[in-house]
Amino acid sequence: MDQLNIPAIPTVVCTDLYSLYKCLVKLGTTKEKRLMINIMAIRQSYERRELFKIRWINGQDNPTDAMTKPNPNKALKVFVDTNTL
Repeated sequence: MDQLNIPAIPTVVCTDLYSLYKCLVKLGTTKEKRLMINIMAIRQSYERRELFKIRWINGQDNPTDAMTKPNPNKALKVFVDTNTL
């Protein structure tokens, strides 16, 4: 972004997986080898301030569940009706 003279875009990463959130923000660890590299890459971006914020979303408040789960919660409907999360 710096080389192209483009201003930084504040990127917010959201997850409903609390163990992932703890690994990233609270410097926790995981024993799942397939996730270690991905977690290290995200953590490195967070430490470099390439990611603006990492947030945890309670599963009941996750609007994307309506698109990915067979029995979604009502968060997407509330979002569409009120335009707030």
